[in-house]
Amino acid sequence: MFKFDGNYSYRMPAHFGGVPGGGLQKLQYDDVSSVFISYLTDADKLSQYVPEAFEILAPVVAVNYQKCCGVQWMGGGYYSLIAVMTPARHIASGTTGHFVLVIWENKTAPILGGREETGMPKIFADIPDHHSFGPLVTANASHEGRVFLEMELDAGKTFTAEEIATRNADNRINQLGWRYIPNVGRPGAALSHAVLYPADSTVLSGSVGAGKITWTKANPMFNPLQAAIINALAELPVLEYKECHFAKMVTHLRGDLAREL
Repeated sequence: MFKFDGNYSYRMPAHFGGVPGGGLQKLQYDDVSSVFISYLTDADKLSQYVPEAFEILAPVVAVNYQKCCGVQWMGGGYYSLIAVMTPARHIASGTTGHFVLVIWENKTAPILGGREETGMPKIFADIPDHHSFGPLVTANASHEGRVFLEMELDAGKTFTAEEIATRNADNRINQLGWRYIPNVGRPGAALSHAVLYPADSTVLSGSVGAGKITWTKANPMFNPLQAAIINALAELPVLEYKECHFAKMVTHLRGDLAREL
């Protein structure tokens, strides 16, 4: 009969075997295209969706589309994601970074690993490849054929060599999250705590410009599991657009540095 080893890490279904140690490692993504649009919003409304263990450092929503190719842990495969984050600090540890409100991804494997192993709030959406036409770059996400998020970036000013060097001098993003696994058959949590999952990105090229985000509220009848998430984000007002850019990058997810906070 199968027997668990306390020195191993397992993934569901765990009874087919595990790996020695913590099971997490530095993960390289060879070719990442990113559309990043951020905007100022209402601090009180935003705070409703950030656990009290964190302090919001600025009432800014950052929406980051990424087309990830050459994903080494997927055998050189690819997937796309859209992450929504806000600058935050974990109060008890003093760790600063971006609290991840939600990440939509279009393949199962990265969703399962990110949710169970590192506490990132990942859910599924259809995310087609971004479109580029001159300086205009667009991306969108949908569920069952209904688009709920559109991104537009008019990226007309190319990064200078000095700007690229500056970005790469401080290229770590501390992704902060909350790992929550419910009890089975009764209220409450089997596991509930803050997490840190760093990522390092080396910018190869890019450009800055004017961005625009369009949220379309979801009808719970057609998207019952995600409507509350989409509609909460759609209700956060766009008061002023902040940094908006397109970038080509090489990214390393630092699973080897991920930990509980």
